[in-house]
Amino acid sequence: MGRATQTALLRAAWDDPGCHGVIIYGDAGVGKSRLAERFWEELVADGFRGGRTVATAAAATIPLGAVAHLLPPGLDLSDPPAAFRAAGQAFATGGRGRFAMLVDDLHHLDAASAALVTQLLTAGVMFLVATVRSGHAAVDAVRALDQGDRMRRIDLTVLQPAETEAVLSSVLGGSVERRSSLELHRASTGNLLFLRELVLGALERGDLARHGELWRLSAPPASTLWLRERIEDRLAAVDALGRHALQLLALAEPLSVHDLTAQVPTATVAELEAADLIHVQVDGRRTRVTLAHPLYGEVISAQLPVVARRSLLRGLLEKLESRGMRRREDALRMASLQLAATGVADPELIILAAGLARHGHDYAQVLRLLQALPDTHRSVATRILEGEAHHQLGRLGEAEQMLSHAYALARTDEERLIITVERTQNLLWGAGQAEEALKAHTEGRAGISDPRLLAALDVDQGAIHVIGGQPLAGLKLLQGVETIPDDRVRTYGLGVRVLGLGSTGRTAEAIELGRAAYEEHVRASTRVVIQHPSASLSALSLAYAAAGDLENARLIAERGHASAVEAGATQPAAWLAWGLGRIHWLAGRAADSRRWYGEAFTVARQQNVLIVLRLAASGLAAAAALTGDTETAESAHADYDTYPDFPFLAGEDALGRAWLQAAKGDLAAGREAVLQAAARARAAEYSSSEMLLLTEAARLGGAREVRERLAELAARGDGDFAGARADLVAAMADRDAEALLAVSERLHSIGAHLLAAEAAADAAGILRGSGAARAATAAEARAHRLTLYCQGAVTPLLALTSAPIPLTQRESEIALLAASGLSSKDIAGRLTLSVRTVDNHLRQVFTKLGIATRRELPNVLRRE
Repeated sequence: MGRATQTALLRAAWDDPGCHGVIIYGDAGVGKSRLAERFWEELVADGFRGGRTVATAAAATIPLGAVAHLLPPGLDLSDPPAAFRAAGQAFATGGRGRFAMLVDDLHHLDAASAALVTQLLTAGVMFLVATVRSGHAAVDAVRALDQGDRMRRIDLTVLQPAETEAVLSSVLGGSVERRSSLELHRASTGNLLFLRELVLGALERGDLARHGELWRLSAPPASTLWLRERIEDRLAAVDALGRHALQLLALAEPLSVHDLTAQVPTATVAELEAADLIHVQVDGRRTRVTLAHPLYGEVISAQLPVVARRSLLRGLLEKLESRGMRRREDALRMASLQLAATGVADPELIILAAGLARHGHDYAQVLRLLQALPDTHRSVATRILEGEAHHQLGRLGEAEQMLSHAYALARTDEERLIITVERTQNLLWGAGQAEEALKAHTEGRAGISDPRLLAALDVDQGAIHVIGGQPLAGLKLLQGVETIPDDRVRTYGLGVRVLGLGSTGRTAEAIELGRAAYEEHVRASTRVVIQHPSASLSALSLAYAAAGDLENARLIAERGHASAVEAGATQPAAWLAWGLGRIHWLAGRAADSRRWYGEAFTVARQQNVLIVLRLAASGLAAAAALTGDTETAESAHADYDTYPDFPFLAGEDALGRAWLQAAKGDLAAGREAVLQAAARARAAEYSSSEMLLLTEAARLGGAREVRERLAELAARGDGDFAGARADLVAAMADRDAEALLAVSERLHSIGAHLLAAEAAADAAGILRGSGAARAATAAEARAHRLTLYCQGAVTPLLALTSAPIPLTQRESEIALLAASGLSSKDIAGRLTLSVRTVDNHLRQVFTKLGIATRRELPNVLRRE
C-alpha cells in the first residue's frame, strides 16, 4: 500500500529492453524486501525462471556463498573463468531477462557473487531485483553492479499519514479513527516495521480496540519488548557523553544546539547526527535538536531512575535559566521542566505557560499546569482559562462549575463578558442545552452596563438563536458583527452567521462571508487565544454543501478535519467528521458517509461532545441502512433517545429512523418519519434541512405530497442544488421520464450521484411501462453507471425499478412489507387498505417478479 509510484517504476524497468535490473534503496523497516519480493513473484508468475537469495554478513566471508544454492552441482571453482562460463550457461535461457534473480540486502553480497551477477547482467541472461539498506550504497558489491542507466535506482521512503491509515484499515479490517491513525503514524514515523510492532503491542494490551464503527487507541502507542531490544541494540555503541546527550533530549526535546552543546561537546552532537540518532534542524534563528525517532525517547527515559532523571533536569534548568527566556514559548518549556525536576514552579511562569499551552490547543497541558498553581495566585483569568480547558476536553460539568465561580468573583464588565460567552458556549456547543445557555446569557447581561460590551453580547445571543432553533432571529442580532472590536466575539459571531445563512438557504452570502470569516479567524488566532480556525472551515463546508458544490464542500471539510486533529481541537474535529458524513450522504457515497458518521459518533461519545451525538447516530444508522446493514443501523439507533435533542438543523436527526424503516420494507413509516421531521425544520426555519428532508420523503414515495413546498423553498433560496431537487421531485410526481433524465444529468454534475441514479432508474421504469423498451434500456444503463459512484447503496427506487417489469409505488410498498414478514391483514391496517386490495397487489407483484409465494419475496427483492 502507498507504493503505486514505485510499482509503476519497477514495471517500467522490466519493460525496458535496455534495463538489466532494479535496486531498491531504503531504511530498515520501510518495506524494501516485501516490495522486491512482490515484484519478483509477479515476474515468476508470468512464466519466467527465477531464483532468490538473502545476502548476509556471515555468507559474505565465503566466495559465491550467497548464490551457491543457485549454481549447477559439481561446479569446479578452482578454475574461476571456466566456472563463471558454466554458471552463465546454466542461467541463460535464450532471451533477455528470462531469469529473474532476487537479492535481498545486496550490500552484504560477497565479491565473487557480485562479480558473477555482474557478468550475467552484462551478458543479458539475467534481470536483477535487489534491495540495499540506506547508508550502504557505496560498498564494493553495490558499486560493482552499478551499470549507469542500465540499472534503475528506486528510493523507498516511509509511509505518509494517509498511507499509514490505509495500511491500518486493511490490517485491522475496518476504519481507524483519524486521531489514532495519526498517533500511530507519529510514533512509527511511517516505518512499516515499527508500525507493525506498535499495532501488535497495542492490540495485546487492549489499547487498540474496536469502538462501534472504528478502531481507536485508548492510550498512547508504546513500544514492545522486540522494539525496545532493537532500539537498545542501536544505542549500545554510544559512549557516555553521547548517552548523556540522548538522555537530555529524551527528557526535554527539542533543545537548541547552543543548549545541548553547553552540556556535551560539539563533537559528540556531530557524531550522534552522523549515526542518525538525532536530527538537527534550522528553525528561524535557532538550530533545534531532536531524537531521530520518538520511540528512542521512550526507551531512554524508561531506563532512567527518578533521582538521575531529576538531577539531569535540574542541571539543564540551571543552564536554561542562566541564559534567560528569549522566546515566548520558552516559558512553557521552563515551567514544564521546573515541575518535572522539582514538583513546583514559579507561579507567574505557570500562568504564562498555561496561556501558551492554550494557544497551542493543548488543553490537557493547561490543566496540568494550573493544577500546580498555588491558591494565592489563582485569579478570575486563571479560572476562565481552566474552565475553558475543561470545556474543550468534554468535562462540561467541571467547566460550568469553574466558570460560574469565576463569574461570582468577577469585578469588571470585561471579565463578565468573557465569562458569559464562555459559559454559553459550554452549555450550547458542549452540552447542547440552548435554554440553559440563554439563561446564562441573560444572567451575564444583567451584570453589564457598558454599551460597547452589550453589543458584543448581542452577538452571543444571536449565536444562541441561530444554533438553538431560531436562525432568522439570530441573524438579525448578528448583523454588523464585523464591527465588534473583541477578536474572540467577532470571529465567533462571523462563523455562526455563516451557519445561519447557509441553514436558511442564503448560500451565496454564506460562502462569501465564510471565506472572509476563515481568513479573519486565522489572522485573529495570531493575536488572541480563540477556538481553532478549523471551526470556520466547518461552517464554510456546510455552506458549500447547501449550495450544491459538494466537491468543494468535501475538500474544505477534509482540510479542516486534518488540521483540527493535528492540533488536538476535539470539538471542530467532531463537527467536521459529521459534516463529511453529511456531504457524502448528499453525494450518495454510502460507505464514505458511514465511515465519517461513525468517526463523528465515536469522537463525540468519547470526548463528550453531546451536541453532535444525535445527528451523528442518526446519520450512521441511515448510512448503514442504505447498504442493507439493518443490524448496525438498529445498534446505532438503539440509544438515540438518550442523546440531547438539540434544535440545530432540526429534523435531520430523523434520517436514521426513516431509512431504517425503509430498509425493513416499511416505506410508509419511513416517509412519515421524514415528513414529521420536515415539519420540525420548517417550524425552526432551517430551510436547507427542510429541503433535504422533503427530498427524502419523495424518494420514499411522497413526491406528490411535497412537490409544492419544495418548489416554494427553491424559489426562496439560491444555489444549484435547491432548484435541481425541486425539479427532481416535480418530475417524479408527474411521472415525466424525459424530465427525470434531464434532472439526472444536473444532479450528476452537482455530485449528487445517488439522486441522479434514482432519477434515471425511475425514468427507466416509466419508459418500460409505456412500451419504450429501447429508451428504457438506455435509462437503465445510465442508472447502473451512476450507481458505481454510490458504494453499494440500495434504495427502493433503485431496487424495484430494476425488476424485469417495474413495480408501481404501491406494489413496491406492499412487496417490501410482505418481505419483512407482515401478513396481509397487518399490511392492510398499516396502509389503510382492504385485505383484498393487498392480496390483489401481491398477485401482481408475484407475476411481475416471476415467483409464486411470499417466501420467495426476500431473496428476489434482495437480488433485485
